[in-house]
Formats: sequence, C-alpha cells, structure tokens
Amino acid sequence: MHRTQWIARISRPGVRFLVMSISMAAVLAPSASLAQKKAPPNANNRKAQPAKSVAPPPPRSALLTHEAWQNAPMTPLQTGEIDALVAKELQADKIEPAQRTTDEQFVRRVTLDLTGKLPVPADVTEFVADPDSQKRAKLIDKLLASDDYAHHWAHYWRDVIASRVSDRRGLGLARAFEEWLTSQFKQDQKWDKIVRAMITAEGSCQYDDDGKNGALFFLASHTGADAANEQAAETSRVFLGIQIQCAQCHDHPSDQWKRVQFHELAGYFARIRERPLKGEMGRPSGVELISMARGEHEMPSPQDPKKTLVTYPRFLDGKGPATNVDDKQRRQALANSIVDKNNYWFAGAYVNRIWGELMGQSFYQPVDDLGPHKEAVFASVLTRLTGAFRGTGYDVKELFRAVMNSETYQRQIRLGETSDQHLHFAAAYPTRLRADALWDSLVGVLGNLGPPRDPARPRPQGPFAMAPGLEGLFKLEFSFDPSLKPDEVEGSISQALLLMNNPLLNQRIQARGTNLLGRILKSFPDDDAALHRVYLRTLARKPTDREMEKCRTYISKASSRTEAFEDILWALVNSTEFQTKR
Repeated sequence: MHRTQWIARISRPGVRFLVMSISMAAVLAPSASLAQKKAPPNANNRKAQPAKSVAPPPPRSALLTHEAWQNAPMTPLQTGEIDALVAKELQADKIEPAQRTTDEQFVRRVTLDLTGKLPVPADVTEFVADPDSQKRAKLIDKLLASDDYAHHWAHYWRDVIASRVSDRRGLGLARAFEEWLTSQFKQDQKWDKIVRAMITAEGSCQYDDDGKNGALFFLASHTGADAANEQAAETSRVFLGIQIQCAQCHDHPSDQWKRVQFHELAGYFARIRERPLKGEMGRPSGVELISMARGEHEMPSPQDPKKTLVTYPRFLDGKGPATNVDDKQRRQALANSIVDKNNYWFAGAYVNRIWGELMGQSFYQPVDDLGPHKEAVFASVLTRLTGAFRGTGYDVKELFRAVMNSETYQRQIRLGETSDQHLHFAAAYPTRLRADALWDSLVGVLGNLGPPRDPARPRPQGPFAMAPGLEGLFKLEFSFDPSLKPDEVEGSISQALLLMNNPLLNQRIQARGTNLLGRILKSFPDDDAALHRVYLRTLARKPTDREMEKCRTYISKASSRTEAFEDILWALVNSTEFQTKR
C-alpha cells in the first residue's frame, strides 16, 4: 500500500492508535598597561598610515580575566568523580535523578552519539546478553577507535562552522574541511593542535581537495569587505564560547566587551585576502589565502562614522603580538593566546559544547555563549571537567571517555515541565538527530537510497555542490545549527512530508525481493519474531508488551501480512523516537 493511502487511513481509530503508540518520543589575567593609549611601537604600521588616528585601548575592567578558574585541579578525573559532584548539587537542590538506562537504551544512545549511526540488531542482542560488568566502557572504547567516530564528529564541526557562513559561496571548501578534520580525529590529534591549524592556515585548497589543506575552510569561508569582522566573531564564538560580535557596532549591552576589543580582535585578520581559483573553462575550482605585506584593520569612529580609527591586533586580555611581525606571525600569536593552558575559556568552551551535545543540555545555554558574566548550571562540575581537559593537553577522546562512563551520562531521558526548564543533569534531555545521523539511520534501516557513486566520475564540486538526489535534498531539509538549544530546533511540515511521502523511501519500505522487510518476513514466518526484528532494526530495542498487542491486532485486521508490516515499518521510521536520541 502507498503511504498516501496510509495517511487517508490514519483517521481509522485502530490505525491512529497504532501510530500514536509506536511514534512516542523515547522521547586571561589583565596585564595590559593602561598607558598604551597609542598604537604599539610598530614603526612600519605608523609609516603605512601616518594620518590615521589610533583607537584607545579598552579599560582594565573590560579585559578578559580568568583567575577564578585557576584553582581547578588539572589532574585526571577519578572514577565516579563527575557523579559525586553532580550528586552534591542535586542533593542541595533536592532533585531526584532519573534511573539508569537499560542496556538497549545505552547501546543506541552511545552508538548514535559517537558514530551517528544505529547499532545493528546483532550488536544490540550481543551487548544485552554480555554479562561483563565493564561492557559499557569497552563499547565506548571500541566506538572511539572506529572510523565512524572520526567521520561523525567531523560532520558535527563542519556544521558548527558552516551554519554561520553568511555568504553561501563560502561553503565550497566544506567537504575538504570535513575530510581534513576526519584525518585529524583518526590520528587522535589534540584539540589545541586542530584549532591552531585552522587559525594559522595558509596557501590554497581545491574544492575536490582530499583534505590536505582543508583547515583553510574556517578562514576562507568568510569573504569580502566584512571578512575580518566575521573571522573575529567566529573565532571568539567557536573557540572561546564568547559572543563578542554584538560589540562590533557598540559596547556590548549586557557584557563587559567594548567596541574597540572586537575590532582589535579583527585586527589579527587584517592582512588576509581570499582569492578564488579557477579551473577548466574558468569555473571556480578552489580558494587561496593570500597574506598581504601590510595593512591594518580600522573601525568607524564613534564620533564621526565617516572617519576610521586604526585598531592594531590585541587579544581580549589586552596583550598583542610582537611588533614588526607579518600576517603569519600575527595569527600564530593569536593561536598561542587562544590555546594557552592559562586561558580557561578555550577549554571551557569545548567542554561545555561536548557536554551539551552528549547530555542534551549544557552548563551554559546557548552552548556558544559562556559569558563571562553569565552563570553556569553546576559550575563546579564544569570547572573540574575543564581543569582535567587542560591537564590532558586537550585530549578529545579522554573527555568523551570521562563523560560517557559516568552514571550522569547514562541516565534515562526526562522532559522538563516547561520547554526551557533545565534538568540540572538529573536526566538526559531528548534531542533531534542531526541531518547526517538521521540519513545514516535511514540508510541503515532501508538500505541504499540512491544510485551508487561511480568512482571514476568526479564528485560534485564548487561552492553549491552537495550530495546528489534524495540525500542532498534530505540533508538540506533536515539540517540545523548544532549550536542552537534543543528546543529551538523544530520540525517542519516539509520534513514530515518528505519522510512520509517520498516515493523512494516508500519503495524501500515495501517488502520486495531482498530488501530489509522482504528478508525479515521470509526469515521470520512467526509474526512476533518478525516484529522483534523490525523493532530492533529501527529503534534498536524490542517492542514493549503494549506495542506487541497493538501490532498483533493490526496485523490480524489487515488485508495481508505484508501490507501490515509495511505500515508498521513506515510508522516506526516516521516516529519521534526514530528521529531523536533517547
């Protein structure tokens, strides 16, 4: 039966109840001298623009400080330490934590979190049957060592950066960036090394690059006259968790940041120019970053917008690079300031983001806005995690292990009484799967959903290139900014219709030949056994007794067994549970 016919039948009480039943959601210390009221003693800079006035530095009260974070021990986290810290906070707030996840719930959650894919039925069954008390920790290690882990988290950071690119033509290097970052994660590269490579990237990168210089994407995706401002804003947001972009035009209304500080940060990027590369027949083929010999960033004067003030590069703690240095050395100095172990904000931004992605809610919300004058939920936990992350030299996998082996991560989901209620990590908060993970889940259930790519045929290139056919349409439709709070990521009618009515998806759902449902119905003539297999494949769990009862009733009333199972599979794929982490 076609899904359009199924929609017409939803009004029937039994079918509506079935859909409702199986669609439930599873569910930097201030050290700058105030005497620096003029430009740094850089003779070359002054000669280059002798007529320009120089912006005065920000007051000491506006500088980024971090003394409060320095007491956090940088020693490795001990077993149970995260849970003890969280428990202390929960007891003080008189909050009862949720129960531990079942083995079925855990294997699905951890596999989706680390690889973006569903576990196959055999893995679920084997994991549940395994009596080893250390099986959860072993599964985490196994998934962290997989190529799927590297690919999945490269997808994630691609989306984090690409979602804020204002000119969509800047996305041409997104694929090269993803491949480069995948290789970094496979090599267990530390987070500071990865970020340093992005900030100091130089040279050229082709759209069909195999990832050798994909780090260029972070800077090269911002083009035009406003490129330096965008690069400064994104550097601060992504790597420090500081939203300083509001200070571009005026002093920040709710934080300490002054307008001059934003433009001093933009000063680090004043000598970068992006140049498009062209290939055959003059078509765009890539991007090159060019370092200019001289030139400084300027901000409009607050007294006269027609005039500008020179803003030499200076970090948010008031410190600037050495004098008489070129573009490369300037950006190296910026990278040094950002990844310095004394800069808590670099480590804190990463910990807050990863914790939020794994738990559904972060210490600071939104995940890329740490303040510095905002209050964190359970700041003691964030401080300790961040100290440990710094102590490991920004070891990404060690952070994942510490969080995911905790009972806090392994709790069942819970919804708040209101959409914006913070659960205080007493439970996991359900979140929608990102486009790549949802697509991979569909492919895992239904099989190939498009023509296989011919290795001899060049892959799509250029700034608007994307995956062909249904995959490209699907990922475009279901994509969202990973930095948004979960409650700000809403489904749409067009998304629902794509999942319910797409002809190719419906074709794959039908029990034909050797596809998923065809194999299940042939191999499992018993309806209960077939239902167990369908649920394991789609939701990575066995059906509940209530679900079994409803499905049996529906099968008995359907015109054919095949038709009934097609409708059940369709309903599961369209369920909230299939589309979320639980």
